[in-house]
Amino acid sequence: MNDTGRRMHLAVFARGLGAAHSVWRSPRTEPEKVHTLEHWTRVAQVAEQGKLDAVFVAEALNLSTSIGTDATEWPDAVSLVAALSAVTSRIGLVATSSTTYSHPFTVARQFATIDHLSGGRVGWNIVTTAIAAAAGNYGSADLPEHESRYERADEFVDIVTRLWDGWRDDAIVLDRDAGVYADLDRIRRLDHEGAHFTVRGPLTMPRSPQGRPALVQAGSSPTGMNLAARYADMVFTTQFDIGDSKAFVDRMRELVAANGRDPRAVAVMPGLTPIIGRTVREARDLARELGGFVHTDATLAFMQQMFGGIDFTAYDLDEPFPDVAGLLPAHAGVSRPRLFMDMAKEEGLTLRQVAQRIGLSTGHRSIVGTPDQVADEMAAWFTAGAADGFNLLPADLPRGLEDFVEEVVPRLQDRGLFREDYTGTTLREHLGAPAPEPAPGGAPTLKEAR
Repeated sequence: MNDTGRRMHLAVFARGLGAAHSVWRSPRTEPEKVHTLEHWTRVAQVAEQGKLDAVFVAEALNLSTSIGTDATEWPDAVSLVAALSAVTSRIGLVATSSTTYSHPFTVARQFATIDHLSGGRVGWNIVTTAIAAAAGNYGSADLPEHESRYERADEFVDIVTRLWDGWRDDAIVLDRDAGVYADLDRIRRLDHEGAHFTVRGPLTMPRSPQGRPALVQAGSSPTGMNLAARYADMVFTTQFDIGDSKAFVDRMRELVAANGRDPRAVAVMPGLTPIIGRTVREARDLARELGGFVHTDATLAFMQQMFGGIDFTAYDLDEPFPDVAGLLPAHAGVSRPRLFMDMAKEEGLTLRQVAQRIGLSTGHRSIVGTPDQVADEMAAWFTAGAADGFNLLPADLPRGLEDFVEEVVPRLQDRGLFREDYTGTTLREHLGAPAPEPAPGGAPTLKEAR
């Protein structure tokens, strides 16, 4: 039993038909429904039945070259969570939006709108876009370098949060007798002029039910961690080793505290792919079945994007994983390529073995076993302080999520590690992350600017 009072946070990272590459070939999936509201509603409502904190919708801004063999198309995440807000009532809804190929005023309006529509349940997953192929879709020849993307992201998020804070909670007066709809003294312009953006403001939507939509950050590089320390309420990370994950959590808490924030108000949630069977053999058989659908070429194409354009088809699949550290371009992501290079070196893995690991769980850690074994492993990480919870990446959707909700969630509840019902109505309440109070002063109010 859990006597500490801490409760685990759980979200489902919903990627189409599941995390496993080519899982559309499995009879457990219905690929003909992947772009229907029926499919996404089922995923979200199953997650809500399990009392999960959030449904987390990923985003990609380019079509993978593996589309011939794998279901790698991506819906617009913001539009999708807006639709899901109408078919759910309590679960949080996190959408991904890029700071490299969006504008802060647009993002602030979108998420403020959905937060009102959902009653305070939306979150923004902040990404800087590390895939070079996306640049051409937005009129650029090249993807900006890693550090440049994060410099832009820092200014971007600062603008968005200050736009959200530009309206006081009581700005809408609704005084019918006096004919006053809004108090102009309670709405402040932004008047931002920075290195990347000039934004006058104010936002066209009032302060949202959460104060600010919850913020999620998914980068584990030093620059990504620094961005998360300033703004994030949830940190999505890739970790394989309990010791390494504990060190990451400790470092994240230090950075959050150094930014004057409560380090316990930021939930660090590694990705996890649970593959569940009634027996160990049944679970392993399912893992082999789903892994058997993985098309090596599709996974190598995914890896090429992840590693900034390195063509892994030039290497022998059954030779040790190649040393490509010196080949990573400046625009490439940092944390995940380094993680897989280190893993391959430490475990002596071949290129084929690394591709299989990545193909089954989109490169995150997997647990193959009975419901009790999955619950045991999750509990061990949680009680050791190596995670505040987990972002679940079921290998197949929605069946893999249904297995988890039906079999693992009750075991976590029995141990006192996870809620038996929602106690709040907003995503911030689920996460235990209250919105910061708006900073006083700054640009003039609308009344002062008249």
